[in-house]
Parts: sequence; C-alpha cells; structure tokens
Amino acid sequence: MSETSTPYTLASTSTTVAGNETVSLADEIKKYDTAKLIEYLQERGLGLDLDDENIIRKEKINGQDFLDLIEEKLEKWGMAGGPTMRLVKFVKECKEKKKKAFSTYRSLKEVLTKYGIDGNGIGTIRQFPPASLLSTT
Repeated sequence: MSETSTPYTLASTSTTVAGNETVSLADEIKKYDTAKLIEYLQERGLGLDLDDENIIRKEKINGQDFLDLIEEKLEKWGMAGGPTMRLVKFVKECKEKKKKAFSTYRSLKEVLTKYGIDGNGIGTIRQFPPASLLSTT
C-alpha cells in the first residue's frame, strides 16, 4: 500500500526513496503498534503521564489511529485538557513533517554548498580539536 505525500513548505524536508516518492513522518508513525507509539511519544517529551499513556493503551491506539486523533475523542476517553491539546497539536505537526536524509542530495558538493563549505571534497572541512583540548578545568 503506497500513499503519495504532498510537500509541505514550512520547515519541512523530504526524503527521496526509490525515485521521487516522499516519505513523511506520518508514514513512519502509521507503522507503530500501541507500545511503539507510546515509546515514541515519551521520547518527544510531550509531558504525558501514566494516566495519559493508559488511556492510549486502553483505547488500543496504534500509529494509524493516532493520526486521526481529535480533541473530542481524547476528552471523551477522559484525558485532561493539557495533554489533549499537546497531542492534537503534535498529530498536526506529524502530518506536516517530512523525514530528511542526505540521500536527497545528488553529490557531496551539493551538501557542502548547502552548509557553506567551499570545495569539492571533504578535505576542505576543518577537523574538530580533540575533546581534551576543549575541556576547561
């Protein structure tokens, strides 16, 4: 099953996979089961507590369901207002974001140019000093 995503311009990026297909963050989240979704939400630092996570578990929300969440559903299931608003906002952001990888660049020169490094190879990139030289005691 393949879906086509339309590019989103505000702070979005895209990954080219096997040609011109764009993979969105939502496409990735759709694959999550309930446990993986909760783990992912914990990593995002949304301030969900055990009660909020238990609502997601009790309702058996997986990644695909997550992308359809609306405030009314979460409130109906007993989630407090703060977490409800954060989750709904996060759902919207997930639908809009595209995944980014350097594979979208055609050459190393493109990557170097994007980051303001003038040259045709990595030989022109300054090396970082060893950590021991950076420490301040």
